[in-house]
Amino acid sequence: MDYAKKWEIARTLGEGGQGRVYLVRNNSKFASETAMRTALGRMTKNVVYEETREKEFQDFRRCLLEIIKMEDPSNQGALKVLHKPEDARDADLARERIKREISAMSQTPHPNLAQILDVDPDSQWYVSKYYPNGTLADKRKLFRGDIRGALEAIRPLVEAVAELHKKDYVHRDIKPHNVFIGPNNELVLGDFGLIFFNDNQHTRISATYENVGSRDWMPAWAMGMRIEEIKPTFDVFALGKLLWSMVSGRPILRLWYYNKPQFNLEEMFPTSNYIKFANQLFAQCIVEEEKDCLTDAVALLDKIDTVLRIIESRADAIGKNIKRRCKVCGIGEYTMIVDGDPIASRNFGINAAGGRRMKIFTCSHCGHVQLFSYEDDPPPVWHEIKS
Repeated sequence: MDYAKKWEIARTLGEGGQGRVYLVRNNSKFASETAMRTALGRMTKNVVYEETREKEFQDFRRCLLEIIKMEDPSNQGALKVLHKPEDARDADLARERIKREISAMSQTPHPNLAQILDVDPDSQWYVSKYYPNGTLADKRKLFRGDIRGALEAIRPLVEAVAELHKKDYVHRDIKPHNVFIGPNNELVLGDFGLIFFNDNQHTRISATYENVGSRDWMPAWAMGMRIEEIKPTFDVFALGKLLWSMVSGRPILRLWYYNKPQFNLEEMFPTSNYIKFANQLFAQCIVEEEKDCLTDAVALLDKIDTVLRIIESRADAIGKNIKRRCKVCGIGEYTMIVDGDPIASRNFGINAAGGRRMKIFTCSHCGHVQLFSYEDDPPPVWHEIKS
Protein backbone atom coordinates (compact mmCIF):
# COMPACT_ATOMS: atom_id res chain seq x y z
CA MET A 1 0.00 0.00 0.00
CA ASP A 2 1.11 3.57 -0.59
CA TYR A 3 1.60 4.34 3.09
CA ALA A 4 4.69 2.07 3.14
CA LYS A 5 6.60 4.64 1.07
CA LYS A 6 6.55 7.06 3.99
CA TRP A 7 5.41 5.20 7.10
CA GLU A 8 7.05 2.17 8.69
CA ILE A 9 4.90 0.02 10.98
CA ALA A 10 6.28 -0.39 14.51
CA ARG A 11 3.48 -2.36 16.17
CA THR A 12 -0.29 -2.89 16.26
CA LEU A 13 -2.29 -0.54 18.49
CA GLY A 14 -5.75 -2.02 18.03
CA GLU A 15 -8.22 -3.69 15.71
CA GLY A 16 -11.95 -3.51 15.00
CA GLY A 17 -14.47 -4.95 12.58
CA GLN A 18 -13.59 -2.43 9.87
CA GLY A 19 -9.83 -2.02 10.17
CA ARG A 20 -6.62 -2.09 12.14
CA VAL A 21 -4.60 0.71 13.76
CA TYR A 22 -0.80 0.68 13.86
CA LEU A 23 1.89 2.78 15.47
CA VAL A 24 4.02 4.02 12.57
CA ARG A 25 7.22 6.03 12.13
CA ASN A 26 7.82 8.66 9.49
CA ASN A 27 10.57 7.22 7.29
CA SER A 28 11.06 10.54 5.51
CA LYS A 29 12.75 11.89 8.67
CA PHE A 30 15.27 9.12 9.31
CA ALA A 31 16.65 5.87 7.99
CA SER A 32 14.37 2.86 8.01
CA GLU A 33 14.56 0.42 10.90
CA THR A 34 15.74 -2.35 8.55
CA ALA A 35 18.63 -0.24 7.27
CA MET A 36 19.61 0.69 10.81
CA ARG A 37 19.64 -2.94 11.94
CA THR A 38 21.96 -3.77 9.04
CA ALA A 39 24.26 -0.86 9.89
CA LEU A 40 24.39 -1.82 13.58
CA GLY A 41 25.28 -5.40 12.68
CA ARG A 42 28.11 -4.18 10.48
CA MET A 43 29.41 -1.90 13.24
CA THR A 44 29.39 -4.68 15.82
CA LYS A 45 31.39 -6.88 13.48
CA ASN A 46 33.98 -4.26 12.51
CA VAL A 47 34.48 -2.52 15.85
CA VAL A 48 37.14 -5.10 16.84
CA TYR A 49 39.53 -3.64 14.28
CA GLU A 50 41.50 -0.78 15.77
CA GLU A 51 41.90 1.10 12.49
CA THR A 52 38.08 1.35 12.02
CA ARG A 53 37.03 1.55 15.67
CA GLU A 54 36.59 5.36 15.79
CA LYS A 55 34.62 5.46 12.54
CA GLU A 56 32.36 2.62 13.65
CA PHE A 57 31.81 4.33 17.02
CA GLN A 58 30.73 7.55 15.30
CA ASP A 59 28.43 5.57 13.01
CA PHE A 60 27.00 3.84 16.08
CA ARG A 61 26.46 7.22 17.74
CA ARG A 62 24.58 8.48 14.68
CA CYS A 63 22.41 5.36 14.67
CA LEU A 64 21.66 5.81 18.36
CA LEU A 65 20.53 9.38 17.75
CA GLU A 66 18.33 8.13 14.90
CA ILE A 67 16.75 5.56 17.22
CA ILE A 68 15.98 8.28 19.76
CA LYS A 69 14.37 10.35 17.01
CA MET A 70 12.31 7.33 15.98
CA GLU A 71 10.81 7.13 19.46
CA ASP A 72 9.86 10.82 19.53
CA PRO A 73 6.03 11.05 19.23
CA SER A 74 6.43 13.97 16.82
CA ASN A 75 7.93 11.50 14.33
CA GLN A 76 5.24 8.90 14.90
CA GLY A 77 1.63 8.49 13.95
CA ALA A 78 -1.40 6.22 14.25
CA LEU A 79 -2.13 4.52 10.94
CA LYS A 80 -5.69 3.31 10.38
CA VAL A 81 -6.02 0.81 7.53
CA LEU A 82 -9.19 -0.87 6.29
CA HIS A 83 -9.36 -4.64 6.35
CA LYS A 84 -9.20 -6.40 3.02
CA PRO A 85 -12.73 -6.74 1.59
CA GLU A 86 -12.77 -10.47 2.27
CA ASP A 87 -11.88 -9.86 5.94
CA ALA A 88 -14.22 -6.93 6.63
CA ARG A 89 -17.68 -7.30 8.16
CA ASP A 90 -19.09 -4.94 5.52
CA ALA A 91 -16.47 -3.62 3.10
CA ASP A 92 -18.71 -1.02 1.45
CA LEU A 93 -19.84 0.34 4.82
CA ALA A 94 -16.25 0.45 6.06
CA ARG A 95 -15.07 2.39 3.01
CA GLU A 96 -17.85 4.93 3.36
CA ARG A 97 -17.19 5.36 7.07
CA ILE A 98 -13.47 5.96 6.73
CA LYS A 99 -14.21 8.43 3.94
CA ARG A 100 -16.55 10.35 6.26
CA GLU A 101 -14.07 10.06 9.11
CA ILE A 102 -11.34 11.66 7.00
CA SER A 103 -13.72 14.35 5.75
CA ALA A 104 -14.89 15.36 9.24
CA MET A 105 -11.38 15.41 10.72
CA SER A 106 -9.96 17.39 7.79
CA GLN A 107 -12.76 19.96 7.70
CA THR A 108 -12.85 20.64 11.44
CA PRO A 109 -9.35 21.65 12.57
CA HIS A 110 -9.22 22.10 16.33
CA PRO A 111 -6.39 21.36 18.81
CA ASN A 112 -8.71 19.08 20.80
CA LEU A 113 -9.76 16.99 17.81
CA ALA A 114 -7.39 14.34 16.43
CA GLN A 115 -5.33 15.75 13.56
CA ILE A 116 -4.70 13.98 10.26
CA LEU A 117 -1.02 13.89 9.24
CA ASP A 118 -1.31 11.93 6.00
CA VAL A 119 -4.10 10.41 3.98
CA ASP A 120 -4.71 8.08 1.07
CA PRO A 121 -6.59 9.89 -1.73
CA ASP A 122 -8.70 6.75 -2.22
CA SER A 123 -9.67 6.74 1.47
CA GLN A 124 -8.23 3.32 2.24
CA TRP A 125 -6.06 4.59 5.11
CA TYR A 126 -4.98 7.68 7.01
CA VAL A 127 -2.37 8.59 9.62
CA SER A 128 -3.36 10.74 12.60
CA LYS A 129 -1.30 12.21 15.42
CA TYR A 130 -0.14 9.65 17.99
CA TYR A 131 -0.69 10.23 21.72
CA PRO A 132 1.67 8.01 23.76
CA ASN A 133 -0.03 8.89 27.06
CA GLY A 134 -3.01 6.78 26.07
CA THR A 135 -6.66 7.57 26.73
CA LEU A 136 -8.86 8.51 29.66
CA ALA A 137 -9.78 4.83 29.87
CA ASP A 138 -6.14 4.15 30.77
CA LYS A 139 -5.99 6.89 33.44
CA ARG A 140 -9.33 6.87 35.20
CA LYS A 141 -7.97 8.45 38.39
CA LEU A 142 -6.45 11.49 36.66
CA PHE A 143 -9.29 13.85 37.67
CA ARG A 144 -10.93 11.79 40.43
CA GLY A 145 -12.69 14.05 42.94
CA ASP A 146 -11.43 17.19 41.19
CA ILE A 147 -14.52 18.85 39.71
CA ARG A 148 -12.69 22.05 38.84
CA GLY A 149 -9.79 20.23 37.18
CA ALA A 150 -12.19 17.98 35.26
CA LEU A 151 -14.27 20.94 34.05
CA GLU A 152 -11.18 22.87 32.96
CA ALA A 153 -9.91 19.79 31.10
CA ILE A 154 -13.19 18.89 29.41
CA ARG A 155 -14.05 22.47 28.43
CA PRO A 156 -11.75 22.59 25.35
CA LEU A 157 -13.06 19.16 24.33
CA VAL A 158 -16.67 20.39 24.56
CA GLU A 159 -15.62 23.44 22.53
CA ALA A 160 -14.22 21.08 19.87
CA VAL A 161 -17.48 19.08 19.77
CA ALA A 162 -19.35 22.40 19.49
CA GLU A 163 -17.39 23.06 16.29
CA LEU A 164 -18.54 19.69 14.96
CA HIS A 165 -22.15 20.52 15.84
CA LYS A 166 -21.92 23.89 14.07
CA LYS A 167 -21.06 21.94 10.90
CA ASP A 168 -24.03 19.59 11.47
CA TYR A 169 -21.74 16.69 12.42
CA VAL A 170 -22.51 14.37 15.33
CA HIS A 171 -19.57 12.31 16.63
CA ARG A 172 -21.80 9.70 18.33
CA ASP A 173 -19.00 7.70 19.95
CA ILE A 174 -17.69 9.92 22.76
CA LYS A 175 -16.29 7.79 25.57
CA PRO A 176 -13.05 7.54 27.60
CA HIS A 177 -11.53 5.04 25.14
CA ASN A 178 -11.76 7.65 22.36
CA VAL A 179 -10.38 10.59 24.35
CA PHE A 180 -6.59 10.79 24.13
CA ILE A 181 -4.37 12.51 26.71
CA GLY A 182 -1.87 15.03 25.36
CA PRO A 183 1.57 15.85 26.83
CA ASN A 184 0.08 18.48 29.17
CA ASN A 185 -2.96 16.37 30.11
CA GLU A 186 -5.06 18.12 27.46
CA LEU A 187 -7.91 15.99 26.11
CA VAL A 188 -8.16 15.18 22.41
CA LEU A 189 -11.19 13.50 20.84
CA GLY A 190 -10.44 10.84 18.25
CA ASP A 191 -12.07 7.90 16.44
CA PHE A 192 -14.55 9.54 14.07
CA GLY A 193 -15.57 6.18 12.68
CA LEU A 194 -19.25 6.67 13.58
CA ILE A 195 -19.46 10.34 12.53
CA PHE A 196 -22.97 11.33 11.41
CA PHE A 197 -23.63 14.10 8.91
CA ASN A 198 -26.93 15.71 9.86
CA ASP A 199 -27.62 17.49 6.58
CA ASN A 200 -29.35 16.93 3.25
CA GLN A 201 -26.15 16.19 1.32
CA HIS A 202 -25.47 12.90 3.07
CA THR A 203 -27.47 9.75 3.62
CA ARG A 204 -27.44 7.52 6.64
CA ILE A 205 -25.08 4.57 6.26
CA SER A 206 -25.66 2.62 9.47
CA ALA A 207 -27.31 -0.75 9.19
CA THR A 208 -31.02 -0.86 9.90
CA TYR A 209 -30.83 -2.34 13.39
CA GLU A 210 -27.33 -1.28 14.32
CA ASN A 211 -26.78 0.63 17.55
CA VAL A 212 -25.80 4.17 16.65
CA GLY A 213 -23.17 4.44 19.40
CA SER A 214 -21.45 2.55 22.21
CA ARG A 215 -24.08 0.95 24.46
CA ASP A 216 -22.88 2.27 27.83
CA TRP A 217 -22.40 5.84 26.54
CA MET A 218 -25.38 6.41 24.27
CA PRO A 219 -28.62 8.00 25.48
CA ALA A 220 -31.57 5.85 26.44
CA TRP A 221 -33.80 7.38 23.78
CA ALA A 222 -31.49 5.98 21.07
CA MET A 223 -31.28 2.41 22.35
CA GLY A 224 -32.70 -0.44 20.31
CA MET A 225 -34.09 1.70 17.52
CA ARG A 226 -33.12 2.94 14.10
CA ILE A 227 -32.31 6.65 14.16
CA GLU A 228 -32.99 8.49 10.92
CA GLU A 229 -32.01 11.88 12.30
CA ILE A 230 -29.34 11.85 14.97
CA LYS A 231 -29.21 15.14 16.83
CA PRO A 232 -26.33 16.79 18.73
CA THR A 233 -28.13 15.86 21.97
CA PHE A 234 -26.62 12.40 21.40
CA ASP A 235 -23.13 13.85 21.99
CA VAL A 236 -24.27 16.08 24.87
CA PHE A 237 -25.50 13.03 26.78
CA ALA A 238 -22.18 11.25 26.22
CA LEU A 239 -20.17 14.33 27.25
CA GLY A 240 -22.10 14.42 30.52
CA LYS A 241 -21.26 10.77 31.16
CA LEU A 242 -17.64 11.44 30.25
CA LEU A 243 -17.47 14.20 32.87
CA TRP A 244 -19.06 11.88 35.44
CA SER A 245 -16.45 9.20 34.70
CA MET A 246 -13.60 11.72 34.99
CA VAL A 247 -14.73 12.98 38.41
CA SER A 248 -15.86 9.62 39.82
CA GLY A 249 -12.86 7.69 38.53
CA ARG A 250 -15.24 4.88 37.61
CA PRO A 251 -15.67 3.26 34.18
CA ILE A 252 -19.45 3.08 33.81
CA LEU A 253 -22.51 5.09 34.83
CA ARG A 254 -25.66 3.04 34.30
CA LEU A 255 -28.24 4.77 32.14
CA TRP A 256 -29.09 8.24 33.54
CA TYR A 257 -28.66 7.27 37.22
CA TYR A 258 -26.14 9.98 38.20
CA ASN A 259 -28.24 10.95 41.27
CA LYS A 260 -28.71 7.39 42.59
CA PRO A 261 -26.77 6.89 45.86
CA GLN A 262 -24.23 4.46 44.34
CA PHE A 263 -23.42 6.89 41.51
CA ASN A 264 -23.98 10.27 43.17
CA LEU A 265 -20.78 12.33 43.23
CA GLU A 266 -21.98 14.23 46.30
CA GLU A 267 -22.12 10.91 48.15
CA MET A 268 -18.68 9.87 46.86
CA PHE A 269 -16.99 13.17 47.76
CA PRO A 270 -18.99 14.70 50.64
CA THR A 271 -16.22 17.13 51.65
CA SER A 272 -15.79 18.66 48.18
CA ASN A 273 -17.15 22.22 48.20
CA TYR A 274 -18.04 22.38 44.52
CA ILE A 275 -18.94 18.80 43.64
CA LYS A 276 -22.63 19.73 43.89
CA PHE A 277 -22.32 21.74 40.67
CA ALA A 278 -21.66 18.53 38.75
CA ASN A 279 -25.14 17.18 39.45
CA GLN A 280 -26.62 20.48 38.29
CA LEU A 281 -24.87 19.98 34.95
CA PHE A 282 -25.86 16.32 34.73
CA ALA A 283 -29.51 17.27 35.24
CA GLN A 284 -29.32 19.01 31.87
CA CYS A 285 -27.52 16.35 29.85
CA ILE A 286 -27.60 12.86 31.46
CA VAL A 287 -31.36 12.59 31.12
CA GLU A 288 -33.90 9.93 30.27
CA GLU A 289 -35.86 11.99 27.74
CA GLU A 290 -34.27 13.87 24.84
CA LYS A 291 -36.55 16.85 25.40
CA ASP A 292 -34.83 17.49 28.76
CA CYS A 293 -31.33 17.53 27.25
CA LEU A 294 -29.33 20.61 26.26
CA THR A 295 -29.63 21.03 22.51
CA ASP A 296 -25.95 20.86 21.58
CA ALA A 297 -22.38 21.24 22.79
CA VAL A 298 -22.60 25.02 22.32
CA ALA A 299 -25.26 25.15 25.04
CA LEU A 300 -23.28 22.75 27.25
CA LEU A 301 -20.17 24.90 26.87
CA ASP A 302 -22.10 27.90 28.14
CA LYS A 303 -23.23 25.94 31.23
CA ILE A 304 -19.69 24.76 31.93
CA ASP A 305 -18.38 28.33 31.67
CA THR A 306 -21.03 29.43 34.17
CA VAL A 307 -19.98 26.78 36.67
CA LEU A 308 -16.29 27.63 36.22
CA ARG A 309 -17.06 31.31 36.89
CA ILE A 310 -18.91 30.32 40.07
CA ILE A 311 -16.00 28.18 41.24
CA GLU A 312 -13.41 30.84 40.40
CA SER A 313 -15.36 33.44 42.40
CA ARG A 314 -15.71 30.97 45.32
CA ALA A 315 -19.48 31.31 45.12
CA ASP A 316 -21.92 28.81 46.56
CA ALA A 317 -24.66 26.63 45.14
CA ILE A 318 -28.14 27.67 46.23
CA GLY A 319 -31.13 25.45 46.86
CA LYS A 320 -33.54 24.38 49.57
CA ASN A 321 -31.98 20.99 50.20
CA ILE A 322 -28.39 21.63 49.05
CA LYS A 323 -25.90 21.19 51.89
CA ARG A 324 -23.87 24.37 52.37
CA ARG A 325 -21.09 24.86 54.88
CA CYS A 326 -21.35 27.96 57.10
CA LYS A 327 -19.32 30.90 55.79
CA VAL A 328 -18.53 32.07 59.34
CA CYS A 329 -17.68 29.09 61.55
CA GLY A 330 -16.95 26.62 58.75
CA ILE A 331 -18.36 23.79 60.87
CA GLY A 332 -22.16 23.91 60.76
CA GLU A 333 -24.46 23.73 57.76
CA TYR A 334 -27.17 26.15 56.71
CA THR A 335 -30.75 25.00 57.16
CA MET A 336 -33.76 26.77 55.65
CA ILE A 337 -36.19 27.85 58.37
CA VAL A 338 -38.30 30.34 56.37
CA ASP A 339 -39.39 29.73 52.78
CA GLY A 340 -41.19 32.92 51.77
CA ASP A 341 -43.89 32.76 54.45
CA PRO A 342 -44.46 36.30 55.91
CA ILE A 343 -45.81 34.87 59.19
CA ALA A 344 -42.73 32.66 59.61
CA SER A 345 -40.55 35.71 58.89
CA ARG A 346 -42.32 37.71 61.62
CA ASN A 347 -42.00 34.81 64.07
CA PHE A 348 -38.28 34.84 63.33
CA GLY A 349 -38.17 38.56 64.12
CA ILE A 350 -38.24 40.15 60.66
CA ASN A 351 -41.28 42.17 59.60
CA ALA A 352 -40.82 42.68 55.85
CA ALA A 353 -42.56 45.75 54.44
CA GLY A 354 -45.15 45.50 51.67
CA GLY A 355 -45.23 42.26 49.71
CA ARG A 356 -41.56 41.44 50.26
CA ARG A 357 -40.82 37.85 51.13
CA MET A 358 -37.79 36.14 52.66
CA LYS A 359 -35.94 32.87 52.43
CA ILE A 360 -33.97 32.53 55.67
CA PHE A 361 -31.20 30.06 56.47
CA THR A 362 -29.39 29.60 59.81
CA CYS A 363 -26.19 27.75 60.69
CA SER A 364 -26.65 24.66 62.85
CA HIS A 365 -23.42 25.34 64.74
CA CYS A 366 -23.01 29.10 65.27
CA GLY A 367 -26.45 30.51 64.35
CA HIS A 368 -25.19 32.67 61.47
CA VAL A 369 -28.12 33.87 59.34
CA GLN A 370 -28.41 34.23 55.56
CA LEU A 371 -31.33 36.18 54.06
CA PHE A 372 -32.66 36.05 50.50
CA SER A 373 -35.23 38.75 49.71
CA TYR A 374 -37.69 39.02 46.82
CA GLU A 375 -41.13 40.29 45.84
CA ASP A 376 -43.89 38.00 44.59
CA ASP A 377 -41.93 35.48 42.48
CA PRO A 378 -38.54 34.18 43.72
CA PRO A 379 -35.43 35.16 41.66
CA PRO A 380 -34.45 32.95 38.68
CA VAL A 381 -31.93 30.85 40.60
CA TRP A 382 -34.67 29.26 42.70
CA HIS A 383 -36.46 28.18 39.53
CA GLU A 384 -33.35 26.98 37.69
CA ILE A 385 -31.89 24.77 40.42
CA LYS A 386 -33.72 21.67 41.55
CA SER A 387 -33.80 21.63 45.31
